[in-house]
Amino acid sequence: MRRRALALVAIAALALAGCSNSSPNATATLGGAASIDDILIGNSDALAPQITVPDGALFTEAQGRTVWDGDGAPLVDNQPLLLDIFAESLDDGAELVNTFDGLPRPFVLAREVLGDEVYDLLIDANVGTRVVVVAPAMEASGLGSTPKPGTQPSTRPDVVLVVDVLSARAVGTEIPQREDLPKVTVNSDTGEPTIATGEDLVEPTTVQSETLIQGAGQQVKAGSYITVNYTAQHWDGTPFSSSWTEGTAPFSTQIGTSQVIPAWNEALVDQTVGSQVLIVAPAEFGYPDEGTLVFVVDILDVWTPVE
Repeated sequence: MRRRALALVAIAALALAGCSNSSPNATATLGGAASIDDILIGNSDALAPQITVPDGALFTEAQGRTVWDGDGAPLVDNQPLLLDIFAESLDDGAELVNTFDGLPRPFVLAREVLGDEVYDLLIDANVGTRVVVVAPAMEASGLGSTPKPGTQPSTRPDVVLVVDVLSARAVGTEIPQREDLPKVTVNSDTGEPTIATGEDLVEPTTVQSETLIQGAGQQVKAGSYITVNYTAQHWDGTPFSSSWTEGTAPFSTQIGTSQVIPAWNEALVDQTVGSQVLIVAPAEFGYPDEGTLVFVVDILDVWTPVE
């Protein structure tokens, strides 16, 4: 028995809850059940993709296909994922979810997280891949092909999702590291950084930072929302925290506010997407009870609200 057809549709649950039941477009119908190949994915005037579906298309089962293959690193089971998602009602074309015009959503590449269709498309894919998936109303609501006895049929519309796999590691130009700060090495396969604090290094009393990889993306500003992968350890090398742990998704927060420690606010404003930044945070600028901490932060995405 397959798992629920499309777990990612749960992302749209809040949006769907506010939608009224719409009648399908009946101006022109296709002969028999529609195929996902009938759906065209193009560009719009905004960042989000444009979805074109034939009038009256009727989808009777969940379907998925790859729109294009990515040329980045191969995806592996249980790794952190960063996804841009656009979801649209097939009943009336209403936009249900759109992260293309905001921050992407962190996930883990696991069948129980993504659902069968998306998981099966991504498990053999690379970073940069785009897929499209259709979930009929009954499957999108998690009820299967028929309502349970004593329940009413689902009023949720058929849903089509476009999913882009973004990089979950820094991508850019490597910059030579300073000799007076901890040394950072990166696993070439996973992108996970390792920090080495030499015995000859002097523990700083003020925030120290350096750009290890210079990305070419959007700039982080005070008030920006960012999505990152990070690792952190105490000055003596004892692990503190990491989003690189298997089964852990990338971390999102707001910069330039009280949501993060002062060292992050100081070091990450003016950095760019794709960059990797080393931050040394003495207790006064981090967590007073933890002593000096060393962070390596990969900036994966940024969204700055319009003032």
